[in-house]
Amino acid sequence: MNTIRNLFPEDVEELRLLLQTVYRAIHEYQNARTDSLEAAMRAAIQSAMPLLERFKPHIPAYKQRYIELLNEPDRLQSYDLIICFDRAIYELHARVKAGEIANRLPWSKALRDLFNERQEPADASAVSGETEESVDFLTSGVGASRGQAAGTARIILEPAALSGVMPGDILVTPMTDPSFLAVAGRIAGLITDRGGQVCHAAILAREFRLPCIVGCRDATQVIQDGELIRMDALAGIVTRVAQ
Repeated sequence: MNTIRNLFPEDVEELRLLLQTVYRAIHEYQNARTDSLEAAMRAAIQSAMPLLERFKPHIPAYKQRYIELLNEPDRLQSYDLIICFDRAIYELHARVKAGEIANRLPWSKALRDLFNERQEPADASAVSGETEESVDFLTSGVGASRGQAAGTARIILEPAALSGVMPGDILVTPMTDPSFLAVAGRIAGLITDRGGQVCHAAILAREFRLPCIVGCRDATQVIQDGELIRMDALAGIVTRVAQ
């Protein structure tokens, strides 16, 4: 019987708590970056390795290297460790999604829900500052990485469009994936429709010290490509810059 069938649904709650613990440790380290928090983060990631090893056979062979590297944590700087772990989880999520669409693998609904949970929209209704009645208000969400930025909005709906991102742009997208790493060093900020404090976009933004607002729900619809916008990731507000 397939390993996934054996794992679920009995272990769903255990796996949920494990991933929550790891991403909470990553979040705490990214916010303070002390030696003790780094040690706690590394320990949390190592606690997840038995789980990742069980799923390793279901990831394409050339992508299993992410899990193999996580088994050698002393070789990895904190940045590489975080990106490597999140990439491994992303690959699991991608395989679950592919299995659901193509019906090639017996992924359970519980497993799909578990990995999709990282990208569910957070409640963006309780934000301070400007309101929807403000003339320049565009959208609001959850500040996942503090800071402010102003620049040209660049709407990215497909990774193939990343080649059009210019230095200083504020990237607006439904959700990031590992391909967005290529432009993280040249953008001024990041805004997503989906996600929460531990989604891929939030982790990427904190590593690159980028202002980031996630869970806006409608950012890619209400923001126009090429217009000048201002984002305040502390308040979770995006406004239009008057010209």
